Amino acid sequence: MRYILIDLSLFKYVESIAPPLADDKSNESAIKIWNERDHKALSTISLYVDDSALVYIAGAKTSKEAWDTLKRIYKATGTISIITTC
Repeated sequence: MRYILIDLSLFKYVESIAPPLADDKSNESAIKIWNERDHKALSTISLYVDDSALVYIAGAKTSKEAWDTLKRIYKATGTISIITTC
């Protein structure tokens, strides 16, 4: 999944949150673009994960939220976990 997002130039959206809106709203268009690409990253994640994992991210509002949830669920902890996930 990581490499799919990298190939689509969407990986940065799962690593950070949207920038805040400036007081003068000078970055409003940049935030709109960010949100559109974040939604694209979220839909890409949702389309590529197994149905059994989809239930965990169905309520995610951002791609970062979905990504962090999947990382937490599938994080290998210990030798046995690493061996069974290979």
